[in-house]
Amino acid sequence: MKSFKHPTIYLQKIITLLMVLILTFSTCSCSFKNTGKNTDNSDEYISESYSFEDNEDFASFTKEFFCEIVSEDCMTLHAFIEHPENYGINDYDVTLGRYDFDSLDDTSDVTGYINRLMSFDKNTLSAKQQITYDYLLQYLQTLLEYSDLYLFSTQLTTTTGIQIELPILFEEYPFIEKKDIDEYITLLEDVDGFFENLIEYEKLRSSNGYFMEDTLADEVIESCKSIISSAKDEAQGMFIPSFNAKIDAFQGLTDDERNNYKEKNKTAVLNHVVKGYQTLIDGLTSLKGTNKYKGGLCNYPSGQKYFESVLAETLGWSKSISEFDKLLDKYMSTYMASMQTILIKDNSLIDKADNFKFNLTDPTGILEDLKKRIKDDYPEIPNVNYDIKYISKALEDYASPAMYFIPQIDNLNINSIYVNSGNKDSGDIYPTLAHEGYPGHLYQTQYYAATNPDYIRQILRIGGYVEGWASYVEVHSYDYADSNSPELNTLMSDNYATILCIYAKGDIGVNYYGWNEEQLAAFLKKWGYNNSSIAHEMYYSFIADPGNYCKYVLGFLGFEELRNHAQSSLGDKFDLKSFHKFVLDMGPVQFDILFSNLEKWEAEQK
Repeated sequence: MKSFKHPTIYLQKIITLLMVLILTFSTCSCSFKNTGKNTDNSDEYISESYSFEDNEDFASFTKEFFCEIVSEDCMTLHAFIEHPENYGINDYDVTLGRYDFDSLDDTSDVTGYINRLMSFDKNTLSAKQQITYDYLLQYLQTLLEYSDLYLFSTQLTTTTGIQIELPILFEEYPFIEKKDIDEYITLLEDVDGFFENLIEYEKLRSSNGYFMEDTLADEVIESCKSIISSAKDEAQGMFIPSFNAKIDAFQGLTDDERNNYKEKNKTAVLNHVVKGYQTLIDGLTSLKGTNKYKGGLCNYPSGQKYFESVLAETLGWSKSISEFDKLLDKYMSTYMASMQTILIKDNSLIDKADNFKFNLTDPTGILEDLKKRIKDDYPEIPNVNYDIKYISKALEDYASPAMYFIPQIDNLNINSIYVNSGNKDSGDIYPTLAHEGYPGHLYQTQYYAATNPDYIRQILRIGGYVEGWASYVEVHSYDYADSNSPELNTLMSDNYATILCIYAKGDIGVNYYGWNEEQLAAFLKKWGYNNSSIAHEMYYSFIADPGNYCKYVLGFLGFEELRNHAQSSLGDKFDLKSFHKFVLDMGPVQFDILFSNLEKWEAEQK
């Protein structure tokens, strides 16, 4: 995915209820032993030896793999590469991509890559290549294991769906050379064909009873209607004004060429983009009522297995769902005990928590402040350019609170962070920008790019690492609040971490254990939340995008587990900046691999 999106959290406004509630809980003791590593196969990731030089054949293999994935459609290609010819990619179709209905269940490409990968002697690879080898092997084997569940997958989700992301992808399409403008317009002209193909896929899902519930379909339809209305607005809407501004700023065009491009763009928007979104509306409307199964994934045939696959693909952490559930309970007890201890010492912090705010509100000022504050705990990166942008009003009611768009591999200086001004429940913008910017997505992306990684590692970004890291630094960004009370900052950090865990518990409860909306509301009530509208919105967000919150929260807890293990193992020799450097140097990778390599890193620190 091109963008990294920050999830909407609905509980933050009710923070004082949790503050009061903790006084009724007894203190719980928790151990911080690492349970993340699969001890039965940990040696799989630890090689006895490695080459001091890269294996050229392996480098060629991963480059070929990279080129095949990145050129599947032109939008993906341009999102990641400005000059594909420099990577040997000279022949590609300028389309948004299509489902090939004759090969949806064809896994020959996956098995082929597994066989080619395993033909390499791992000991002939460099240390960096061995990490890539481990990553690809686990990634491909997971894809193969769950390949029969492809009909569960959909690009149409209420908040993170392609209907929301596509206008922003066009907005972010950089015009570096003239061919970019030509390809952009060709892609606009393909929107209707792309959505026609997407509806055919949804019809296939529908024939098996997998089409989304009507409540979710209605929300997707409403987002499409909003986008159509905006697309037709030539003065302030999406597509036309932003294109005209980029054309005016593009150097080397004559006035006639500028006017010609503007007219071509307008025609493409009105005749293909609007038509495409209307096709999506009509198709979704015709499919309403065809869903055979209600509620979470576990109510579908093989639904529990698919939920397991979602976590396996996004986390790569050898735990059962039950073990993840217990991990959440452990950390919730830990955070509650910490908050209780703080409030017993100073009960006045309850009132201060209710009025807690970060002093800074300007996005640029926040990012510059974060860049200074993280220096003691995170390795430095060179200064990079970034732009703060705002979600179109047409998308405010549907898009995430914020998102970061990763730069092209060969054009790293273009970084965009989008803020949703219409989101009223996203909490303070300071921790949100820590998540999206420093030391979150922007920082992590730029840091890893500077390590000269294999190209394939820059496009296959495992979600649990990426979103888990961003959530981890977001929680710890409360330490930077100018509240004049470290205890209050810790209280707010623990509170937010607890809220995150509540979301992941709900995600698992609805999609794996079969909670209905009433059961979810009963669970939330135990934590002091009696607002039925919150339970309703949470319930449908869980069934709209199963496992999405687990990706953020269990990924966050994965880094907490890694850190706690390292602190326990190293004692006084533990250094937080060195630990963060280890994690960042590894790059986006499965947690099984992180834990296995942590032991080697710990041995080096002793």
